[in-house]
Amino acid sequence: MRSEHLDEPVSVRADFHGGTVTPVAFRRRGREHRVRQVNTRWIDRAGKHPRFYFSVTDESGDVYQLQLQASDLLWWLDTVSLEG
Repeated sequence: MRSEHLDEPVSVRADFHGGTVTPVAFRRRGREHRVRQVNTRWIDRAGKHPRFYFSVTDESGDVYQLQLQASDLLWWLDTVSLEG
């Protein structure tokens, strides 16, 4: 498995239900990645506004780390671990 640091803004479709946000799909370089599984989620409360992190697996088996910044509600793609 090969990992890459990305630090890219991305568009994310997410469900908001019962005070919880769950990424469903995101678009990177014109391609939609459907989230097959949310592996884990955590919150970084350091600083003025929290950041919400998600480790997700897409339909191809690649693992991405997404970040939602609460200050401006922008999504970032932090890293990817490519399968194979």
